[in-house]
Amino acid sequence: MVKGVKDGTSLDNAVPAHQTVRSVVKATQLLLLIADSDGIAVADLAREAGIPLTTVYHLVNTLLAEGMLTRDSARRYRLGPKIATLSMAYSKIGPSERLLAAVRELSQETGETAYLSGWRDGEVVALATIEGTSAVRVGRIHSELRGNEHARASGKLMLAYLDPAALDAYIESHDLARLTKTTVRTEAALRKQLAEIRKRGYAVEEGEFTDGVGCVSAPVMEGETVYGCLTVSTPLDRFNAHRDELIDAVLAAGRSASSS
Repeated sequence: MVKGVKDGTSLDNAVPAHQTVRSVVKATQLLLLIADSDGIAVADLAREAGIPLTTVYHLVNTLLAEGMLTRDSARRYRLGPKIATLSMAYSKIGPSERLLAAVRELSQETGETAYLSGWRDGEVVALATIEGTSAVRVGRIHSELRGNEHARASGKLMLAYLDPAALDAYIESHDLARLTKTTVRTEAALRKQLAEIRKRGYAVEEGEFTDGVGCVSAPVMEGETVYGCLTVSTPLDRFNAHRDELIDAVLAAGRSASSS
């Protein structure tokens, strides 16, 4: 199953297993489990991670001492204040040259406006954009394009690969604002769209965010995790005329930009 994450683009840092430090790998596993919980006890951590209880005790106590974890009165562990420092620092990192090259190549191949998006501070943001070369093209997409994920191909794509709890939280806290006459407006309709995206592996949006504009998005992955997406935007009439070619181009670009 493909896994989704809340923030980030491709890490570009695949490392052979023989070069890793086992204790660091285990500590990372624990941090991720704690991040997905509302607080978790050591015994539950050990069981879910498949790590001996004594090892988990040593690791969480070290992480606690370093400010990476906190512990409540019920001895349940949560992420600590230093995690916020890491998160804020990571959010300032721009896309890698490999991902920027993928955006450029996608725009050159299709002649259309192409962009890379990812989660930033709870919203899907355009991180890099290359305008198309066609005589008639979609106007400049601002690098800070964010929000209204329900109406954008890139937003739908990233929503589709959230874990169920994160998706529920998103839908509960966001209004499905009407931006055009075709914008999806109901939770049931949005969830149906997201299920279709997960099944086929790409997202399409036709005039839901901006009248007269069509978009297709495909995931950029690190292993089984979706870290971002590549999108092509084009006038809707040209999108409909070249739909299959654009979908194929975006899917190929996404696969090329992904790390196995």
